[in-house]
Amino acid sequence: MGGGRKSKSGTAVAPIFKPRPDKEAPGMLSQQASDSDSETSTTSHKVDAPSAPLTKRDLKDMLTEMKSLVAEELTKHLAPLKEGLTDLTKRTQALENKMEEVTATTSTHEASIKELQEQFTYLEDMQEDLNNRSRRNNIRIRGLPEPSTPEALTAILHEAFSSLLPDALPSDLLLDRAHRALRPPSSSPTQPRDIIIRCHYFHIKEAIMRATRETPLQIEGHTVQLYHDLAPTTLRKRRELKPLTQALQAQGIRYSWGHPFKLMVRHNNRTFTLTKPSEARDFAAQLGISDLNGALHTASQQPMPQRRPWDPQPQRDRTRGQRSSQTYA
Repeated sequence: MGGGRKSKSGTAVAPIFKPRPDKEAPGMLSQQASDSDSETSTTSHKVDAPSAPLTKRDLKDMLTEMKSLVAEELTKHLAPLKEGLTDLTKRTQALENKMEEVTATTSTHEASIKELQEQFTYLEDMQEDLNNRSRRNNIRIRGLPEPSTPEALTAILHEAFSSLLPDALPSDLLLDRAHRALRPPSSSPTQPRDIIIRCHYFHIKEAIMRATRETPLQIEGHTVQLYHDLAPTTLRKRRELKPLTQALQAQGIRYSWGHPFKLMVRHNNRTFTLTKPSEARDFAAQLGISDLNGALHTASQQPMPQRRPWDPQPQRDRTRGQRSSQTYA
């Protein structure tokens, strides 16, 4: 076979075992390229996918790490709040302790204040009683026009009392003093100042007051009224009880005043005593008088009469006498 090719050993090779022509090479290259691309894509897919699934231990470690991070953050942010809360707790405790001290002190002060109020009321009543006792020999005369000097007043009053008590000895009608009330003179002649006298003997003073209840006293043609000289606080209390005393008079219930200040009423064979004007409503209810609510409230709201200021008196010219003496000298 002349068409056969000899091998290196000289042996003839059949044409069927001859290599393929070069035109088949491009196909083979393309096949190899596609195979390499598929291998590359497969490799990339293997890189993206996890190497192995998570186990319970991995999850536990991740959870522990997360807990530690959260705890650290909370500790960092809650530390100032904890300090502030601790300080607030201390301040609250200090305030509670202080409040307990203040409460205890207040309770002690309340007891002390109550005791002091009772002592003050007692001393006020005693002062009022002493004031009234110092005036027990005094008589206040109202209605005698001015002017009258103290010397003239003493002579006029001595003569009036002698006619009122004809059986009394002149030595018994002794007056320690007689003067006008210590306030500025009134500009109106119809409102003269009261005359205050002090009798030397108390029984003469009581005899004069009893006699004027039956026979009005006349002094220089003027009818005058005689009153007991009482302390201003006693007069204010009696003024507050005026509606009650008027109701007692209207119902024919007899009453009397006592010292220290008290109103004594004898009714239905029982004796009732009132010492505080603020208890007048309950006192009236015990006596069966129920129409004093408005009257007592109005009387308690009335202000005390105030003294008028002293009018400045013109000063005397003291240089007139000096000039005349110099002239005669």
